[in-house]
Amino acid sequence: MLLQENATLIAQKRPTVSKNSCGYNPFGLADGFARGCFDLPKLFVGSEGTLGLISEATIRLVEKPRATLTALIHFYRLDDVGEAVPKLLELSPSALEVMDANTLNLIGRAKHAIPADAAATLLAELDADGAGIDLRAQAERMTEICRRYRLTSDPVIAFEPEQREQLWKARKALYPTLYRFDPRKKPINFVDDVVVPAERIGELIRYLEEFFAGQRVPVAIFGHIGNGNAHIIPLLDVNDQDDFQKMVQGYHEIHQTVLGRFGGSICGEHGDGRVRAEYVRTMFGPELYDLFVRVKQSFDPSGVLNPGIKISDRPFTDHIDYVRLSKPCATCAKCNAVCPVYDVFQSEDMSSRGWFEIVTDKNYSYLNSKRVVEACLNCKSCRTACPAGVDVSQLILDRRAEHPNKMAGVIFRFHAQTVQFEKFLKLLARYQPIWDRPLMRRLLDYLTKPFMRGLAETARLSPQLVMPRLARQHLCDRYPELIPQAGQAARSPVAYFHGCAANYFDDGVGDAVIAVLRKHGVEPDLPPQRCSGTPIETYGHRALAKEGARVNLASLAKYDKVVTGCASCTLMLKDYPTLFTGEPEQAAAQVLAKRVTHISEFVSQSPVKPAMANSQPTRCKVAYHSSCHLRAAGVTKEPRAILAGLPGVEYVEMPDADRCAGGAGTYLVKDFETSQRIVERKRRAVEQSGAEVVATSCPACMIQLRTGLQGAAEVKHVAQLIQEAYEAADQQTSGGPA
Repeated sequence: MLLQENATLIAQKRPTVSKNSCGYNPFGLADGFARGCFDLPKLFVGSEGTLGLISEATIRLVEKPRATLTALIHFYRLDDVGEAVPKLLELSPSALEVMDANTLNLIGRAKHAIPADAAATLLAELDADGAGIDLRAQAERMTEICRRYRLTSDPVIAFEPEQREQLWKARKALYPTLYRFDPRKKPINFVDDVVVPAERIGELIRYLEEFFAGQRVPVAIFGHIGNGNAHIIPLLDVNDQDDFQKMVQGYHEIHQTVLGRFGGSICGEHGDGRVRAEYVRTMFGPELYDLFVRVKQSFDPSGVLNPGIKISDRPFTDHIDYVRLSKPCATCAKCNAVCPVYDVFQSEDMSSRGWFEIVTDKNYSYLNSKRVVEACLNCKSCRTACPAGVDVSQLILDRRAEHPNKMAGVIFRFHAQTVQFEKFLKLLARYQPIWDRPLMRRLLDYLTKPFMRGLAETARLSPQLVMPRLARQHLCDRYPELIPQAGQAARSPVAYFHGCAANYFDDGVGDAVIAVLRKHGVEPDLPPQRCSGTPIETYGHRALAKEGARVNLASLAKYDKVVTGCASCTLMLKDYPTLFTGEPEQAAAQVLAKRVTHISEFVSQSPVKPAMANSQPTRCKVAYHSSCHLRAAGVTKEPRAILAGLPGVEYVEMPDADRCAGGAGTYLVKDFETSQRIVERKRRAVEQSGAEVVATSCPACMIQLRTGLQGAAEVKHVAQLIQEAYEAADQQTSGGPA
């Protein structure tokens, strides 16, 4: 009755723009009344939980397009963009995005091959939904339309998924770039979602550019130009009084201009929340706003559902979290989406974002927070995913360094005594056939419990752990000819930093890396080296990690290239500049970091292309597990490209290939139960892919995968598969069996 009585008022105040999420939506209900139905969902959609809760919903899906084209168009004049949009809309694009000149400058024109004289860039997508749609003909029509205007270059049109993804790169780089623009100035969303008639979007952008230029505030202006929806993201430090005043001024002037001059909406898709609530009355007028209040009271007479959202007169500045905005974290939860611990526990205090809040809290206490701080795997997935470049795992390492684990310290100090430690490992290797049996493993698990509790309450040497075979003869013993003599110049310009696993385990990884390097005409050196430091720092012993790092810096300084086979070693060597921040070793660390190359990168970049052949009698299905630390080091495409190019290999991209497997070096000892809950997701992914072999780039991941897969698929290092392909070609050449 309430809405029927006010039908005339509702019709008069209906927004005339193509989209609106400001206020409530009595307009949708009015449309339903005209059709003879009471379309209540229209009122609930966009009400932001202020009218009720939805416990169940049935939605309809549209068919996925048969094919899609993406076009990137650079305009010389901003005014031409506004004129071109209505004509492009005749093609029914599924996406039509704009980035203005400010945005292009912020993300870096040269980095994304954007012409220096482009005033704006359009991204357009067209879908082939029906059998009668010819995308190539549509592309020609689009090119025809665009050529009526002055472009800085011809439109770039892509049909294949990889090429289309490349065209979206600049747009997707936007938010990460904004968050990393200035450590003090953050993207502040206070006028971020305005809508104007689509044909006036160019005029709006011109106005906004001039407004923020007058304020001397860097700003990104982008959005869905096809429906006149602009996202406006100024970069400000709200804890700075001058920036604060600029924000307040911009909030009022821009919203008033959008409503008065453009006849638009203050909110197209993001909702009013608390930020825009004070302008709902201004947009709709006091009469319709009063109707909104009465609708709210009808559904929520006690005012318990999201109070202060949409219906509020409080200024938006009352709701600013100044403490949060002084921190680098954007609270977007992209880190939680990739955090293996959160995936298991589904609790904010056991997640990357939750850990950030805990370790940066002014009242932080290690004793009160030990349970959650020690739960982190240091997998670096949060660092890889974070748009603001926050490394939560590093913040946790900083806290652990304040309370280093004593038992781990005993182990790592023994490990640093190389001669004695290697004798101990060789003794274990000799008797491994005895102690690595089921009954003995159960006994070892029981006997070592008191010792393990020194590492963590959850630590154990589980009988289910598939132990790597220890080498009776270490890698350096097997290749004495590659060890440079003390005091002599380097034998080779290339050093192989084998790390601990390849040296001490009899798993074939170290031998494979050396064999692959030799096939590429490189006889590497095996210079003296200590542990890269990853496990040492993980347990809080930063001083000991630096001690080993100094040895490595001195030993590797004379080499042009340092090749690694371990993901964790790769990342740690590249991160030495961070380890030595502000210290005399930082310059040497920066030089070394630039020379570190994983074996998959080396093979991809090598001008030598040795012959390959199928090493298996039948075609083999291979999937790739992307090691977290190698991903954090920026190496993702090379291993996949190599595997896809191996003869006799059918490469399959398995689900969750980029998710942590849960091993994290010694984490599967520190908390075996949690590590196995994490790897279960990986096991399902391998099963779904149908892979017979899972390749990876890290010896530590190999242990976890073998433990978690329990023989469901063979686990190999990428270098081993490359070596097998080279050897198969050699055997074919020599006439032997392939």
